[in-house]
Amino acid sequence: MQRAERRERREERREKRTAITALEREIARKVERDVRNMDLITPFEIVQRYNVKYSTAKRVLLELARRGVVKIHLKTRRLIIAVPVK
Repeated sequence: MQRAERRERREERREKRTAITALEREIARKVERDVRNMDLITPFEIVQRYNVKYSTAKRVLLELARRGVVKIHLKTRRLIIAVPVK
């Protein structure tokens, strides 16, 4: 019983952490339009094109992966490399 409760709490915390703001949603829409023409995309490319923080770019990229717009090819602690789904 305790394991199940801990697992539920952990899931709730993950959901809270991954919630994106309205600004990030707007950036995600713009990135979603532009990502189809790219071979691969990294948070650094989003930072350069849209002038946002690196952490915001990472969250946007993970949100796009959750939606199925991109596929995560490589993910480390510091870097995410994604490929658009065609």
